[in-house]
Amino acid sequence: MTEPPAHRVPPPAELLPAFVNTYDVDLAEPEQLPDPAALTAWLRSQNLLAGGASPAADAPFAYSSPGSPGSPGSSAATDDDLVLAHELRAGLRQAMRQHHDGDLATLVPELDRAAARLPLRVTFAGTAPSLAPAGTGVVGALAALVAAVASAQADGSWQRLKLCAAQDCAWAFLDSSKNRSRHWCSMGSCGNRQKTRAYRARQKAADRMDG
Repeated sequence: MTEPPAHRVPPPAELLPAFVNTYDVDLAEPEQLPDPAALTAWLRSQNLLAGGASPAADAPFAYSSPGSPGSPGSSAATDDDLVLAHELRAGLRQAMRQHHDGDLATLVPELDRAAARLPLRVTFAGTAPSLAPAGTGVVGALAALVAAVASAQADGSWQRLKLCAAQDCAWAFLDSSKNRSRHWCSMGSCGNRQKTRAYRARQKAADRMDG
């Protein structure tokens, strides 16, 4: 598991793919968040959740500070938190899949439902209004992932977050190409493999026609 430097929450373009990639189809056991303890450990590894009941104090997504709106949350994930995290991850995965086709208008039900269950607020603490968690603990940490979507939209990276087009990979990645045309997480592996498969399929079709 890749972890950010101590006391630093990754920027949205790193944090969101890292969360989506906690389900890795390339592994014998794809699910990397199988239980509440694993979810708690992952949130802490990304500095979204501190050891106590409050998220990391220096997180960039404007967590509720003591005395601000939002009630204290648990520092250990529950079964309900895990279900919500899986639903949020599924919604993010589907949204990133749609980014390949530029289909940004289609509602992703899982993402919408998950976001509706998390405490969020508008903050004016920065240079522009932004979305921020209105709670603490695990719920606040999950809300930070939704706030990260808004931050990614604001900085232009949201539409560049995609899933690898190789169905046996589906790794979430940031498309850094100039015209946002990248389809694979790695051209050297998934891209070449997919092109080889397409070439073989065309050859077989041509052979059948010749026969």
